[in-house]
Amino acid sequence: MIFPSDLTDDPLLARSDKCIRWGAAVPMLGLCVIAVTARLLDPGRGTFVSVMLFLSAVGQVLTWWGMHGVRRSRGWDSGVLFYIWVGGFLDAMAIASTAVLSLAPIPLLAPLVATFARWRLHRESRRVGAPR
Repeated sequence: MIFPSDLTDDPLLARSDKCIRWGAAVPMLGLCVIAVTARLLDPGRGTFVSVMLFLSAVGQVLTWWGMHGVRRSRGWDSGVLFYIWVGGFLDAMAIASTAVLSLAPIPLLAPLVATFARWRLHRESRRVGAPR
């Protein structure tokens, strides 16, 4: 079993982890804020769709930026993969709430890339002979 890396060892990994967590939370938090304030502000359909797509794009940028930092520090075993998957599903649900269903699968691309990167890291470590 491979144990998660300690986030205090590498400041880049810690920043990347935080970036990924925020990327996972931003779209759903935005959806919650819109749901709570919709009675007061009465946004139209166009406003709702544009705000949700913007927040989803912000979440994706934060997630991919964090994944770039994780790739640079080779910290795929830091436990961040769970947050990438949760963020992908929450972001897909937020986009699906706009009824633009053709864009809903796009957030699931980041978790798939991260999963393949982690598998590749494990395969390379076994080939080099590093302990598992």
